[in-house]
Amino acid sequence: MNIAVTKVELVKQLLNTNNTALINHIKALFETQDIDLWDEMPDEIKQSVARAVKQADKGEFKSNEEVMKKYKKWLKK
Repeated sequence: MNIAVTKVELVKQLLNTNNTALINHIKALFETQDIDLWDEMPDEIKQSVARAVKQADKGEFKSNEEVMKKYKKWLKK
């Protein structure tokens, strides 16, 4: 049985049931699925992250402390 047929059968069963506990259980399953955010990100973001990692590996970055010193005057309340 292919996935499309299985999905249609599940939808039919879901539409035909009034079992609140079952519906809530299915809903909870969908809500708790592990989602890999990396897979959900647009390619532009992935490419940007890859560039940043390469720069960091080469030592081409400033530490948080360096950045905070430079912009400290704008961070005062």
